[in-house]
Amino acid sequence: MSSPVTQIPAATIQDDFTTVLSEVHAGIIPSENIWLSCYKDGEPSVHGKIAASLHEQDRDRVELVGTGGVELRRTSQLRYTARCVGLGIDSVDFVSPTEVYADPLHSDEKRPRQIPSFAIANGLLVTALLDGTISVYNRPPSPSATATYPIPTAHAIRPFAASKLHKSVVNALEILSASSSSRPLLASAGSDFAIHLSPLPTASESSTTPDTLAPLLSLKGHLGAVTALLPQPTDSLLSASADGSLRKWDARSGAQQAMWTMPKPALALADDASGSGVAWVALSDGSVQQVDARASAGGGTSAETWSAGVPARAIAVSADGREIALGAAEGTSALFDVRRGSVRERWRRSGAPVECVSFAPGGRVVVGGEDGLPYVVDFAGGGADVSELVFGNVEAVRALRVSEELVYIAGDGGVVRKYRL
Repeated sequence: MSSPVTQIPAATIQDDFTTVLSEVHAGIIPSENIWLSCYKDGEPSVHGKIAASLHEQDRDRVELVGTGGVELRRTSQLRYTARCVGLGIDSVDFVSPTEVYADPLHSDEKRPRQIPSFAIANGLLVTALLDGTISVYNRPPSPSATATYPIPTAHAIRPFAASKLHKSVVNALEILSASSSSRPLLASAGSDFAIHLSPLPTASESSTTPDTLAPLLSLKGHLGAVTALLPQPTDSLLSASADGSLRKWDARSGAQQAMWTMPKPALALADDASGSGVAWVALSDGSVQQVDARASAGGGTSAETWSAGVPARAIAVSADGREIALGAAEGTSALFDVRRGSVRERWRRSGAPVECVSFAPGGRVVVGGEDGLPYVVDFAGGGADVSELVFGNVEAVRALRVSEELVYIAGDGGVVRKYRL
């Protein structure tokens, strides 16, 4: 018997509200209204306003007065908590980004270029575009938040290496750690059935034009779009494809080491990063397969573990390997308890397709989708404790990465935003 689906309300706020509060605090503008809306499927939405002005006695504090059924209060330098009694939202946090990385050539507000995938490692940011172009950037150092009412730091970044490596959409990017005798490798996978391994060049401050990315190895074998990549120990790489296969490659030679045949197209891939060798594959029919990625060239076996009943677009495994998070095409997300072999939680918000999920410290789950309302949900207390990650202005979320307490999110606006949980 499947677990019931919990309907979780959603709250969204004017995406530049921290700029408004900063300007009010600095005396640039005397006051301003900020819109705040709350939604829950099957119930009337609530659209209110927050009046922001300097407090009459404490001139170093911005007073927030809600109207239209919403309230907002500041709980820390970077966090705000909203309330909407009409939809049963007693407390929901808003977390604004601390930094925004934008390439001016790709992030024009009138004609932004979607980022379907990106990778972050070794002080680098690598982004992909729909046309198969990949760009490599140095990540600027993070400034300290010293302002009373800080706003996101906007970084205008330019690539030190860029090339059109794929003929169509790049679905996955991974930076593979270098051995002592070589540079890091960038693994990229696309809807053109190809996987490329390209050495990452070193940034040159004197260069005025980006270096060219050139594949060292091209891994061929998939007969459908390559949907996911997963680095493995000992210089191995797993790839999943819409052709229904999962393949293991030697990243040094490009040789195929193993292959598993799935009953349906493989859409997403994840492991617990513990080096256990266990990988989980989400299939288009909603089932999840488990494989032992340590298998040799003879292949291996896979076993159906559970079924969500709807096509999965995203999968993640908790650090301890005890839970799996899944995001589905019809908007449902789920938490699966591996030890018990059952779904622990199943929930839904707007019904928009879920594009990406990831675990954050403490068992929290980060979710992003086509509604452009990424959020963090924590079920530790028995209920759904939600923090909204303030994103762009009506732009879908396509990819996210979590590193300890930091969350990076990209989507249709052509920028990458960084949050601190």
